[in-house]
Order: sequence, then C-alpha cells, then structure tokens
Amino acid sequence: MKLHTKKQIKWLCWTFILNGIGLIIFKYIPMWIYGKDILFDASSHIAWTGFILYFLWFFIDQNKSWRIPYFILSGVILVFMGIQRVIAHQHNEVGVILGALVISLAIIIPRFKEFKKRLKF
Repeated sequence: MKLHTKKQIKWLCWTFILNGIGLIIFKYIPMWIYGKDILFDASSHIAWTGFILYFLWFFIDQNKSWRIPYFILSGVILVFMGIQRVIAHQHNEVGVILGALVISLAIIIPRFKEFKKRLKF
C-alpha cells in the first residue's frame, strides 16, 4: 500500500473518531441534560453527511478537474440539508452550525500541518 494511501486512511479514521467525539459532546450530552426535543444540539445529519462527502473526496481527489464542481456540489448538499433541518424543526441555526463546526474540526485536526502550511497569518 502506498504511503499516501496509508495517510489518507489514517486521516479518515481520525476524522471518524473526532466526529463521533464531537457529536457526543455537542449532541448527546446536551440532549441528555435538556431532553430530546432541544433544537440547539449539533446536527448529526450535517456532521455525518460532511464525513461521507469527505470520504468521497479521496476518490474525487484523483481527478483534479472534478475538484471545484465537487466542492460546489458538497456545499449545496450541506446548505440544503441545513435548511431542511431548520424547516423540519429538528434543529435551529445553532444546531446546524454546531454540526458543521464538528465535522470541520474533525477534518482539520488530523491534517493540521497541511492547513497550517496553506494558511499563513
């Protein structure tokens, strides 16, 4: 197995674990404290959809001409899902943003060195 493939599998595993930990902290613990009908808990639909889109990214990443259309499609999917969760009264804006924040941090933390190189302050 290539070194890059091993790195990708490691990133995916850490992202999965961190996403799960984030959802426990920001979804299930608040639901346990305040009840299951709260709207401000992190949206697991957003977090897990983000993880699936991230997983699929490793296949799309092989073809550089698909990157921008895939980012646009992923953004549209997540926005529509967020709007649907708010309209269905399953979450409020805080819950949708928390779900997006959970998966964003779960993606960034394992790859922090790469993000640090690209973002210079």
